[in-house]
Amino acid sequence: MNKTLAAATAVLMGAGAAQAADAIVAQPYEPSPATYAAPAPISNWSGFYLGGAANWDWGTFDEGDFKADGWGGTLFGGYNMQSGSIVYGVEGDLATSNQSETINPGLKMEQGFNGSLRGRVGYAMDPVLLYGTAGLAGSKLVAKQAGDKDTQMGWGWTVGAGVEAMVTENISARVEYRYTDYGKQDFKLNGNTYERGFQENTVKVGLGVHF
Repeated sequence: MNKTLAAATAVLMGAGAAQAADAIVAQPYEPSPATYAAPAPISNWSGFYLGGAANWDWGTFDEGDFKADGWGGTLFGGYNMQSGSIVYGVEGDLATSNQSETINPGLKMEQGFNGSLRGRVGYAMDPVLLYGTAGLAGSKLVAKQAGDKDTQMGWGWTVGAGVEAMVTENISARVEYRYTDYGKQDFKLNGNTYERGFQENTVKVGLGVHF
């Protein structure tokens, strides 16, 4: 009987040791599934848009003194196309200005309505668009002297840059600077001819609606 008890005890101890050995065997390593952050979304700038802006202008009719300045308003519209972060398109605008300058002898020059047709190319960094712009520009220019008046259209070029940001899904805010040269024109007043050009700097701050 003692031998039987001893044998049973040995069997039980062996089984317990085997279970303990199984318990301490390391489980195979299973790595966690890889996770990747989704890329930041890029605002959709494609399509038509319309907007308005307030503009501050300072220009010169007298070769570089830039004494003509004033406030004005602008209506603009255009169409964008987009390839990834690159945005490109065309934009036109029509603006008012109350710039004027008096030049000796008693010659007063004024700028009236003006506008431009330009290309735009930019880089989108959500929600901001940095862009450059350049194109053709035209402006109504008026000369006055001693009761006489002559009006001419000045044609030239414009170039600038701006920053635009989406403030909602379809509304953007922008700040833009442009330099414009309208070339030189001949103004006939009181039997005399005056050749005058006009160059201006413009800062425009506005809002656009995208469709």
